[in-house]
Amino acid sequence: MIDDIRQGLFFGLNSGVITTSGLISGLIQTNISILFLIISVISLAISDSISEGYGMYLSKKAQNITDNSNGPLYALISLIVMKFLIVISFLIPLLFTKKLKVFKNMTWVLGWGVFLLIILDYQLSAMRNESFWSYFFPHIGVLLFVIFLTKYFGNLINKLK
Repeated sequence: MIDDIRQGLFFGLNSGVITTSGLISGLIQTNISILFLIISVISLAISDSISEGYGMYLSKKAQNITDNSNGPLYALISLIVMKFLIVISFLIPLLFTKKLKVFKNMTWVLGWGVFLLIILDYQLSAMRNESFWSYFFPHIGVLLFVIFLTKYFGNLINKLK
């Protein structure tokens, strides 16, 4: 049971940071409103959390077809909760300001994303008794690659209008 919950939590945190950073990075390349950003992030939190949670459930059921435990259900619930909370957490600056500058300059998105990935990578490396850097450097590479691609295509598509 604990392994299934941990799997959902780690998956949800990682996916929440990467997908939300990519979404925001792409969206801010155009003239969006705060309302559009909020709706986009909340839509991502709901749809992606449920989709990935159910995908995890089905994957775990298919992985071990003789397992009749509640493990897949625990993974589903923990993934949905974690991913939803992580995605929504990217809206925290809107509690203090209604300006999109904090998103447009990517300070908050990068800072918050890196902070959350440090927590994830530290926990995983400690549990596995492995080097923190062996998790952190590839993770940052993935995050920056996603941000670069979504920013690039956001710019490209914005120029087409």
